[in-house]
Formats: sequence, C-alpha cells, structure tokens
Amino acid sequence: MTDLVLRETREDVAVLTMNDPTRLNPLSDAMRAALLEAFETAAFDDAVRTIVLAGAGGNFTAGADIRQLLVPGGPDPARSRRRLTPLHRLIELIAGGPKPVIAAVEGAAFGAGLSIAAASDFVIAGEDVRFGAAFGKIGLTADCGLIWSLPQRIGRTLARDLMFTGRPVKGPEALAISLIDQLVPPGTTLDAALAKAAAYRGVAPLAIAAMKSAFVQGPGPLSDALALERQQQPMLSMTQDHAEGLAAFTEKRAAGFTGR
Repeated sequence: MTDLVLRETREDVAVLTMNDPTRLNPLSDAMRAALLEAFETAAFDDAVRTIVLAGAGGNFTAGADIRQLLVPGGPDPARSRRRLTPLHRLIELIAGGPKPVIAAVEGAAFGAGLSIAAASDFVIAGEDVRFGAAFGKIGLTADCGLIWSLPQRIGRTLARDLMFTGRPVKGPEALAISLIDQLVPPGTTLDAALAKAAAYRGVAPLAIAAMKSAFVQGPGPLSDALALERQQQPMLSMTQDHAEGLAAFTEKRAAGFTGR
C-alpha cells in the first residue's frame, strides 16, 4: 500500500507530502491519522528545525474526503467530532508547535487545505494555486481554526467574504490580499520553501518556539503579551543558545544553535 504521507529530510528540514494524488490528496480519516503522526514526529525531533507541508501530483489538498461525509444512517455528530480531533491537534501543532511551518502549496487548496495553509507561518504558492473556503456550500461552518487564522492573514471583512461566498481565490489575488506570502512558478514551491527554511537557521530554535507559543495566544490585549514575555524571556535567557547567540554576535561569526 502506498504511504499516504511521504516523509523526507533535507538537511534540518522535514518535508511532509500528502500523497493521494489521483484524488487531489483528500483529508480522509487515514490521511488525517498519517499526517498527524508524521507531523508530531517531526515537531519533536531535535534534528528538525523547520517543517514543510506539501501535496503530491501538483495539488496541496482538496480538503475533506466527501465520500466519508456520506455515511449510512444519516448525520452522526459524535462521529463528526471524532473526525475533527486529529485535524484540530494538527492545527494546534502547526500554529503553536515549536517548529516553523512552511506550506508549499500547488494547485488545489480547498476547505481544510486552506485552513492548514492559513495556520502555517509562511505560505508559498505556485501561480496555478486555487484556494477555497466552500464549507457553507455543503452546509457546514469553516473548520480547522479557519475563523481564527484567516482574519489574522487577510482581515475580518475579506475573511467573511471568502467564507460567506465560498468563491475561489487564485494566485495573484491571494498574494495581493496576503493570503499567501510568496508566489512562484508552478513546480518550484518546494525549492522556495527550502530557501525560506534556510533563513530561519540564524535564529535560535527555542526563541522561535517561544514566539510561536506567544503568537498562538493572540490576538489579545497588550498586557497579556507583555505578561507572556515576562514569563518566557527569563527562561530563554538561561539557555545555551542565548549564550551562544551572544558569543557569536560579539565574535562576529555565525551562531551554532543546538535548541538547548
């Protein structure tokens, strides 16, 4: 049986590729479980500095596996909650986990695929990309944190428009409204993602983890952010990476961070 998630390591970058290309990599129950397992492994691997999420066959993911929504016996709220659990955990790790996450998006990125991209730290898309939040067209609300993440990227008014209309968004518009951070020729998103990952190497891993933890608790009052700084900064000041960063700055050399 073909692996639903391909795992590859490029230096200190874990590349996780959703791999059901003939069906546009839908988020079936099996895909959800495999993606969460692969992501958790990468997120807590000390040798990994950055995680890249991608899709096989020129598409990111078409979102939910519609076939699995059509169940005998009619709607089952308990089953719906169970099916959301692995995706919710995945979104929590993407947005607030310790590693920077880059979404390398080609082709279709619909439904929860858009949610995964929006929760990522940096989104690189091919010029052929198509985003969509058509949850309402099948009578559902946006899920996987999209109501939290999308307004932070594009603002509340545009987020409402995309979710209330379900209209598709293509590459140039996605870049113009800041849904994505970089637009590249089709087939080059992975190379661009690896180049972006290299730019993170000059920042201490624990510092990035702390900032991600802070970001996921916002937007919120400034007082909350300052209180979190008072909690995190003293802890980070005691790390080996802080000492190494100071030494490298003083000695005018590149720092060798270890995540400790």
